[in-house]
Amino acid sequence: MPVPQITIRLPPSSKRAFETYAGALGLKVSELAKLLIVRERGLKRLAHLKKSGEVPKRKRQLRGSAVPMKSITAHFSSVREVQEFDTYVKRCDLNRDSAGAWLLEKELDDKWLKRSLVSP
Repeated sequence: MPVPQITIRLPPSSKRAFETYAGALGLKVSELAKLLIVRERGLKRLAHLKKSGEVPKRKRQLRGSAVPMKSITAHFSSVREVQEFDTYVKRCDLNRDSAGAWLLEKELDDKWLKRSLVSP
């Protein structure tokens, strides 16, 4: 039976930065990852990037220099939610891991949630 979760692999430094960022916001990493995935379903930034021909591609590691990736898992209420995300990212020529990594690393750069929680 499928499990309603999305596992995202990141380099160790990105995972540590994401854990620190989530903690500073008072969230668990799984909660923040889920929030960013749900947000993407509404914004469709990856679909816009695909239309413009700028689909984010992960750089391949050099042969013999592989860095073990660490994982973050976003837990969902239903398998349907995970399947909808899979369908969406496939239309963007990505898989859930690559799309999820882009979302998490993009948030580390943009700090959208941190900015949205600050009063004007």
